[in-house]
Amino acid sequence: MGVSKADKIVIYGNGAMAKVLYSYARTCFDVCGFTVDDCCIKEGESEFCSLPLVRFSKVQEQFDPKEYKMISSVGFIDMNELREKKYDEAKAKGYDFVSYIDKSVKIHDGVVIEENCIILDFVSIHPNSIIKKGTFISSNVNLGHDCTIGAYNWINAGISMAGCCNVGKGSFFGVNAALANGVNIGERNFIAAGTVVNKGTKDDEVYISEPSQLFRLSSKKFLKFANLI
Repeated sequence: MGVSKADKIVIYGNGAMAKVLYSYARTCFDVCGFTVDDCCIKEGESEFCSLPLVRFSKVQEQFDPKEYKMISSVGFIDMNELREKKYDEAKAKGYDFVSYIDKSVKIHDGVVIEENCIILDFVSIHPNSIIKKGTFISSNVNLGHDCTIGAYNWINAGISMAGCCNVGKGSFFGVNAALANGVNIGERNFIAAGTVVNKGTKDDEVYISEPSQLFRLSSKKFLKFANLI
């Protein structure tokens, strides 16, 4: 792991997340190009974000692993398993990985962040928490003290985890979900947006909150009604 403008990096991906990561990472890395599986590149396509887009099967020919490092912008496809697979394949080609940690992130004492993680702006990581490799954390997330976040998790914006939570490998957290203190989450859980989890879960489980209800009044009528209360 490292954040140094001297690091020359290649981003794996050519989708929306790759654009997002590029907009952040170029402020602290020398982003030199993109790579993705051959089948994901259209015929004649050779650039992405005005930088070279290289077939993954031949990426080491243009970007020597001795000179360039890599970071993955793959989403939570197949409960994050594709991101893990691409990491393993790039490692087999000889690439080291960096993590992107936004300069606004508040990292307290004793925090460990492994490689190939992406942590966007205004995240607070409290003391003695561990974030394992390949984990994505979006903006405005709060991780309590002594939490352990397993490898290849996908944590969307606005998530709040109380202290001493343990999250298994490969889970997904929708926007504004929350974990109560000391909760243990199994592997490959899907925690939907706005869902509060206050007890432990097993592997491969899904938690979804009740959908919002359509109120019988229009918005203007509701405001008038509310002002009379």
